[in-house]
Amino acid sequence: MNAVRPLSEGERVGEYQILARVGAGGMGVVYRALDLKLQRTVALKFLPEDLVQNPDQKEHFLREARTASALDHPNIGVIHGIEQTGDGRTFIVMAYYDGETLARKLLGGPLSVEQATDIAIQMARGLSEAHAHAIVHRDIKPSNVIITHHNVAKIVDFGLARAVSNISTTRSLGTSGTIGYMSPEQSLGKLVDQRSDIWALGTVMAEMCTGRNPFERESAPATIVAILNEPPQLPEQLPIELRGIIYRTLSKDAATRYSSCSEILTDLEGFRSQLTPGVQTRRSSRASSALKDSIGHASLRMLEGGGRKAKTAWWIAGIAAAAVLVVAGVIPGVRNRLFGHREEHIAVLPFENVGQNSANEAVSEGLVDSLTSRLSNLDSGGQSLWIVPASEVRRQKVMDPVAARRDLGATLAVKGSILRDGKDIRLTVNLIDTKTLRQIGSVALEDRAGDLASLQDEAVARVAQLMHIKVTAAMLRDAGGSVAPAAYEDYLNALGYMQRYDKPGNLDLALNALNNAVKTDPQFALGFAALGQAYQLKYVVDQNPKWMDEAAANCQHALELDSRLPAAYVTLGRMHEDTGKYDLAAQEFQKALDLNPRDADALNGIGGTYEKAGRLKDAEAAFQKAIALRNDDWAEYNALGLFYDRQGKYSQSVAQFQRAAELTPDNAQVYSNLAAVYIDTSDAKVIPKAEEALKKSIELSPSYAAYANLGMLYSQEKRYPDSAAATEKALSLNDKNYRVWENLAIAYEQLNQQEKASAAREHELGLVEADAKIQPKDAELQSFLGLLYAQKKMAEQADSHLQTALALSGEDQAVLENVAEAYEDLGRRKQAMEYIQKALAKGYPMESIKMNPAWAKLLADPNFRPK
Repeated sequence: MNAVRPLSEGERVGEYQILARVGAGGMGVVYRALDLKLQRTVALKFLPEDLVQNPDQKEHFLREARTASALDHPNIGVIHGIEQTGDGRTFIVMAYYDGETLARKLLGGPLSVEQATDIAIQMARGLSEAHAHAIVHRDIKPSNVIITHHNVAKIVDFGLARAVSNISTTRSLGTSGTIGYMSPEQSLGKLVDQRSDIWALGTVMAEMCTGRNPFERESAPATIVAILNEPPQLPEQLPIELRGIIYRTLSKDAATRYSSCSEILTDLEGFRSQLTPGVQTRRSSRASSALKDSIGHASLRMLEGGGRKAKTAWWIAGIAAAAVLVVAGVIPGVRNRLFGHREEHIAVLPFENVGQNSANEAVSEGLVDSLTSRLSNLDSGGQSLWIVPASEVRRQKVMDPVAARRDLGATLAVKGSILRDGKDIRLTVNLIDTKTLRQIGSVALEDRAGDLASLQDEAVARVAQLMHIKVTAAMLRDAGGSVAPAAYEDYLNALGYMQRYDKPGNLDLALNALNNAVKTDPQFALGFAALGQAYQLKYVVDQNPKWMDEAAANCQHALELDSRLPAAYVTLGRMHEDTGKYDLAAQEFQKALDLNPRDADALNGIGGTYEKAGRLKDAEAAFQKAIALRNDDWAEYNALGLFYDRQGKYSQSVAQFQRAAELTPDNAQVYSNLAAVYIDTSDAKVIPKAEEALKKSIELSPSYAAYANLGMLYSQEKRYPDSAAATEKALSLNDKNYRVWENLAIAYEQLNQQEKASAAREHELGLVEADAKIQPKDAELQSFLGLLYAQKKMAEQADSHLQTALALSGEDQAVLENVAEAYEDLGRRKQAMEYIQKALAKGYPMESIKMNPAWAKLLADPNFRPK
């Protein structure tokens, strides 16, 4: 921007006489001046010439400035008017405040807690007034806050940031605001609202308390990376209540920040009322070494006497549950239905493999999924259809139209056969009325080149005609456009294998088939999307980070070929979840929902991100909506059951798993999850039910999750030899879960097998360190690593991870409990008490603390008075 001509002391500008130049910045030059007419001191801000260089720009600026000038509040700088010099230069006449900017005040170091809180309250009041008039500042920073000699905070430059944003593209990254104080959405150039001002207020609060901007780095790009990805670092000297307020204002997701400044005021004023004058007045050190805060991750282990809350149980079960949900996303047939009136309820039944050619079995299986998916796409055309998921047809072993009506409530059934002779394919599809068993129509198609994709398109179009449905090209886009016949056959084979991913080797067969498919047809978008999903599932199964790279590359390539594939966005969302990037996960799930608002997999995914963000009502609603879309699919009840378990709503969780068990009585995973909830209740009366469910699960299909949960159950009952045996069995099936190693170490310790216990703990630490690198934003994981370091008396390493965990989720009861335990292990009793009190206030059960030997000394401390 071009600078205005400097003015000299004594020079007159209209009715004003320049007294001194007092400052300059990107928004212009400010002079202290005497209003000769009213004999008062004012501030004149001369704006850069290119801000108002043509009539349209000038009018826009004047409109913004007039709007801002209407604000009348003690904490907002008064604008007296907008004037011009004789040569056309525009300036704003503002009240002059005798004091200093907050930026200059902070040059002397961080403020006391009382000072910072008082200024933050005043800023929040001023912003609240502006937001009530639909005015967003967009450039809140210390240099735009003046502190008068009477300690009144005045926010200035309202309206200017927006004016510059709409007129100029020369600002950093093409956005309004100042790098270092811009919200994540503002940094990305997205539309902003009052929550961006709230973020900036949080940044200023952190700077007042620590003496430095929590996101400022060596360069602008590095600063933006920190804003988008890194948690703020706050010192442990700050009261935990104030840290919580700052953390919430600095939530990466605007939806989980304070929604209004009135909410911030309520919390800040409540906090200030608790301060005792003269007690919390010390300044925090500017040195980075002082920025140490502790937290912990629920240690997730059962100790003598029952141990702490057995969250390991649901977490282990959750791995397999996540795998199931991913598979639901992989298989296109498991998809959406309409709400409300359903005129037709359609089930695609298994296709006959004419000639019983074993090489065609997987193709026949995949054909059911593919046709189900293509018929589901007719749903997107606004038709009143309800397509039964292919997985449900298989689960209930429905083979004929009579069973389809009886067991699934289907009004129509699609049944057919496939005959292959070399490349020649003959596909027959019949549409049957399940009530009368009358064949409404039949489609017989043949392709001598082996093009199954084209055959299916034609079959679906012909079946739709029989139902008087108009089919568009968009409805038949599920194959990702035209595709080479051999590639599509491999794709169908992969779908068949992935239906039974639980069978050893099937997932690898699916990956081989999909890799062949995209090699045969490099433009096969749906093939790349399925390949990405398969690799993500591979990661869920064995936790090898290399599969994440493969998954990301294939999903991104799929979207380059076709940007309207919801499944690819769902997979990317689950990958971000796996690495703790919940803000990014939510964005990907939302993209999928924008394409298909009834995508149950995307709803489950975004429900998980809502939960992580503390939006529990929204999370519950998303999980419940997924059930409404697929109310005969056990996986949806499974997901909601896990959610209720994590929230401690055990009776509701049990009800969901019991419903899932009714739908799938041969489902080993459901019984394992049900047992996990029983264990979590810590209720001795339901322990027999838990053991019964686990044994049922193992009888149906031995799994490491079931054995691991059984090991925990035995530990809870002090049956340590049985616990060690079951846990060893679990680890023989999967040795990648650090929490299972933790449980094994405890069993060995109780059996006085110290050498084995030490080896198990070393193995556990290595796994936790590796996982923490992959999931740096997982608060529980970071806090648990901090706790492990604290147990080993590695204070510096412990502090680093505990501090990170608090920044990520300082209100989580399990995190807070581990903060406390880590401090206790490090000999910091006062801090341990502070955090355990906060954990109890957040709902952590006192009974679990009493059963944990780690708390024996603190419980005996006469200063410990649980509230």
